[in-house]
Amino acid sequence: MALGIVVSLVCLGLAVAGIEWSRVGGALRRADWRYLLPAGVALLGFLLARSARWRVLLGGRVGLGRVFSLTNAGYLISNILPLRLGDPARAVAVGLDGEIKVSTALSTVVVERVLDMLTVVALLGATAPFVADAGWTRQAGIAGALMGVAAMGLLTALALRPRWGKRVLSRLCGGVDWLDAERWLGWYDGLVEGLTALRSGRGIASLIGWSVVAWSMTVAHYLGILGAFVERPSLVEASFLTCATALGVALPSSPGAVGVFHSVARYALELPFGFEAETAMVIAFAAHTFQYVVMCGLGVVGLLRENLSLAQLRTGAAIAAQRSE
Repeated sequence: MALGIVVSLVCLGLAVAGIEWSRVGGALRRADWRYLLPAGVALLGFLLARSARWRVLLGGRVGLGRVFSLTNAGYLISNILPLRLGDPARAVAVGLDGEIKVSTALSTVVVERVLDMLTVVALLGATAPFVADAGWTRQAGIAGALMGVAAMGLLTALALRPRWGKRVLSRLCGGVDWLDAERWLGWYDGLVEGLTALRSGRGIASLIGWSVVAWSMTVAHYLGILGAFVERPSLVEASFLTCATALGVALPSSPGAVGVFHSVARYALELPFGFEAETAMVIAFAAHTFQYVVMCGLGVVGLLRENLSLAQLRTGAAIAAQRSE
């Protein structure tokens, strides 16, 4: 938590460094706020696509409406509570009725993150050739691609040959007296159950399809945000902004990626595309504020619909995160 706060403060300083504040008001007055409507529709499409993909990973055992509510509740928790507990929180929430194991839901969340990384890296690969100075994002993309491919390979191997992983885990538990072998093997069975979609070509195709839809909606969202502040924003600008922010917010930070998002978004527009510093900063703060308000609002609705509380999910998420370490 302390490291995240320090990183956020440093990044906030970078986000506003060298700004002529007298020009910020002009950038705001020139904004065409009508573009926030299509940006909001695209953001909603992103959340729906992610929900549909998670439902595939859960084997279709949970309705889309409930998955959508829990997805939004997860974003709410990550935005307002430390330690990014949103993902384990929604895994706990979906397992409250006992139909799905928490360990199974946690494994689906891991698969989601790997798919996101691979999709963003693919988008970066398609965008970078058209960007004059992609900077650190190229290196981050290469590192992300290597980690994503390795992780997806491991998860697919566990999905197709679960007994191999169980034998390895049994030996590890047997060699350490203080480990509860039965407990860990039970968690492993639940984790493997969450990888069912990786065992068929149809399941993999569905996951890839929804991933493409989700991140296409993100690009459309940023295209709308850019349209509010600049004339004729390009698809390359929106795509590169999507990749830069997705890779940048992986850094430790305070809840909601405050500071990190702002600095990454500003320089992703200013350095390669020549945006004025003030305009780039205003876009960064406007994009983050818009996403934060919309996602938190939908998260509150999700909690109310599922009759859940933040305290309940925070406690369950912390326990689940500790058990999965």
